[in-house]
Amino acid sequence: MKQILSTMVLAVTLVTGAGAQSGAVRIRAVEAEIPVNVIESFRRDFKGGEGEEWSILPVKLVQDEYAIPAYNKRTGEKPSFYSVRIKGSEVHREALYDTNGRLLRMKETVKDTALPPEVRDAIEKSNPGYSIVNSGEMIKEGKSTVTCYRVLIMKGKERKIITVDPHGGHLKEKKIV
Repeated sequence: MKQILSTMVLAVTLVTGAGAQSGAVRIRAVEAEIPVNVIESFRRDFKGGEGEEWSILPVKLVQDEYAIPAYNKRTGEKPSFYSVRIKGSEVHREALYDTNGRLLRMKETVKDTALPPEVRDAIEKSNPGYSIVNSGEMIKEGKSTVTCYRVLIMKGKERKIITVDPHGGHLKEKKIV
């Protein structure tokens, strides 16, 4: 209990201190600091999978990295989120859970994979002169349904992360400074 309390104090300090700069930081955690139902869900969802790194994620980071709204619509509360990086040789995965242990999203980066043509075409059409630097990540609802792609594009020294749906519809854009 002491360890959890000290971690939460450190987390609040980090989030408050970093808030002025970036608005969101990933708080690394040990498995003992993660709710038991989240860990049980992870073990059930990824049989044989090993959690490489656990984190507690603030709302802002969840909104940026997973392109999902992070407020409870009924109560207006900001829920807690937990992520776990899953070990793998060819595929990098990260799963996002809510406090109840429900798998919300999974980010997956596969080496040397091509974007679907409609996604690539939409990015090139809406960003003339930019080139796709990194085909980025597939973000899936749960473990299967692709909800969007996050792609790094570049033009000269200007870089952006573009989030598009599986049909090439523009969802979000963020300049990288």
